[in-house]
Amino acid sequence: MRFSIAAASTALLALAEARITGIKVPKEIKRGEEFEAIITREGYIQSVLDSSIVFGYAAGDSYPGTVGTPFASIPLGFEKSNKAEDLTVKLTIPDKNSPIKDGEGILAASLFSIYGASGSPTITNYNVTVTLGDKTSSEYVEGVRSQ
Repeated sequence: MRFSIAAASTALLALAEARITGIKVPKEIKRGEEFEAIITREGYIQSVLDSSIVFGYAAGDSYPGTVGTPFASIPLGFEKSNKAEDLTVKLTIPDKNSPIKDGEGILAASLFSIYGASGSPTITNYNVTVTLGDKTSSEYVEGVRSQ
């Protein structure tokens, strides 16, 4: 009986920690119009303090591990770290007066996190191909981790 209680407690504790695993954004985005980005998360074996995430955009191909032209910085901190459920944030890509060009490009995100009891800092990058166009679509595409 004690073993099953200990095993159950361990399983519950394991679910108490979480980390960010990616981003999802609309496949087509209209600049100047607010859209929702989904920051995906999963349970993890140790605590993770997600400090902030920066979003950027680059027309065409971009250099791996870069965010292109930054357009949003989202503070996360203790309140939004170690949560297993996905986080939805509101973003807007600037209007036509910005250096960001219409057409297909890379929407990127760079995440700064501190891992575990030792406090190991990491920067994790994600990117996804999207189109800046005439409307914001309801279809979402998922970004991949890049380095």
